[in-house]
Amino acid sequence: MHPMINTATSKNNSALSLWDKIEIIIEQEGNTGEYVTRVEDINGNVITASKPEFAKGSKLLTAGARVYVRFFKPDAIYGFSAIIRPIQKDPTGLVKLYVLGGLERVQRRNFVRIDLKVHLKYALFKGASSRRKLKKPCWKISFSRNISAGGMLMKVEDDVKKDDILLVRVDNCKTMGIPRLLAVFCCRVININDTNFAGVEFIRRDRLSKHFTQDEIEKLPSQVRKFNVGTQNKLVRFVLDKQVEERRKGLI
Repeated sequence: MHPMINTATSKNNSALSLWDKIEIIIEQEGNTGEYVTRVEDINGNVITASKPEFAKGSKLLTAGARVYVRFFKPDAIYGFSAIIRPIQKDPTGLVKLYVLGGLERVQRRNFVRIDLKVHLKYALFKGASSRRKLKKPCWKISFSRNISAGGMLMKVEDDVKKDDILLVRVDNCKTMGIPRLLAVFCCRVININDTNFAGVEFIRRDRLSKHFTQDEIEKLPSQVRKFNVGTQNKLVRFVLDKQVEERRKGLI
């Protein structure tokens, strides 16, 4: 059995399983195409998948093309290189993926980070140490300097200190696949060209109890409680897609 492969009942989250949803990405001559399908069968290093459905991009899948396959598990996003070939005379459009490389863990402990300006508003919500009580939000205009699925570097004023918790409104939330309102933890504050920036970590739903009492969690805005592992994976996909765009434009 190939090391990246699961049986249907395996508990190894890092391996590909039957019926898993996978994304097939083809990139040639600066053009990219993304397709979605599901695993129908696994035989060694050959994966049979259902007919790929177009998701976005401008590049068509072609027989014999080298592609990149990625799939999502609760702990991370994984990917591998493959050659795609149709199954001759199959009316359902099944394809075979011939695995070329070993499994790569795309999403690591430190998430991929890109320089990206996103318009934001923030409010101090729970201060550090003696100020550590829920506060009525007083919104201030801000923007991000860079962003990852784990957090971002955002402009702040002198009122923000290390260990503060902020509420953040994100203008581009629908495109990024995240709720409009997030809770973030301030890990550090730095000064860049006489402007303060806070390095903040997004607080997922499963980690709210680390920063809030149960009574406080019940008082949190509902959107804050929607930022979970699945939502974070959407943000990972957004960042990866932005990387592909910048690479195509020659920016990275």
